[in-house]
Amino acid sequence: MFVAVCCDRGAPGATTTALALATAISEYTVVVEADPYGGDLALRCRAGGRDVLPETPTVLTVSTAARTSHAPDLVSVYAHRFTDGVGVIPGHMSAEQAAGMSDWSPLAAALHASSTHVVADLGRIHMSSPSLSVAAAADVLVVVGRADVGAVVHLRERLARLVPAVAAVRGRPPVVVPVVLTLRRAGGRHAADVRRLLADSPAGPLVGSVGWVAWDPRGVARLERGEEGRGLTRTPLLRSAATVVDAIVTAAAGQAALPPSGTQPSHSVGAS
Repeated sequence: MFVAVCCDRGAPGATTTALALATAISEYTVVVEADPYGGDLALRCRAGGRDVLPETPTVLTVSTAARTSHAPDLVSVYAHRFTDGVGVIPGHMSAEQAAGMSDWSPLAAALHASSTHVVADLGRIHMSSPSLSVAAAADVLVVVGRADVGAVVHLRERLARLVPAVAAVRGRPPVVVPVVLTLRRAGGRHAADVRRLLADSPAGPLVGSVGWVAWDPRGVARLERGEEGRGLTRTPLLRSAATVVDAIVTAAAGQAALPPSGTQPSHSVGAS
């Protein structure tokens, strides 16, 4: 499964959400920082008492290798081991460093073909983002936003423009799971509010469900230290992330059941 996580302008939380979702998945998963405007995943992942991740390999390493290799284990080969269940491929520290990746489609193909689960952190995204091909290759596109009214309106407008752009690259509409960052006690209510506001929008029919991730600074600190076990999984952050993972799996399964664009549905059912 390949999940791409992005956010709207001014909406923080894509990196934390990506790391939390990867941790909540029950099988080994690699977080790939594919933010063309720079990121800080290498500085935040401090498992084992280390200060930062090694300088290489990075997302540029994977992108370069993907130009000549289509091996399904390409992503896992270049991933730094963060915890027993999560690997990490850090991205660029700045937009200037990302200038070396003029074509993001080889990376998109490698992530889509990966034999390992992948959660890609795309950071901020818009219709002309270099990483649009990565978003289009994902099984599910998770869009992170805040719960206040202004942020939800921005999210609604962003999806109205982003979904057609992704669909044009993808060849069919994407499956979108909006995720709201909010306090635990208000999570369900805020998710319902967002669902209602998106229902009559152009992107509404493509929204599999609306999830929420708890605002949990203590949980984030434990996550970034690479803690494992029940102490971490019981935090509001990981409990809410696990619920979002369930929604993503359901949305991905529904998309897989649809026929490719331009074909007629088959009435036979068979195992793949």
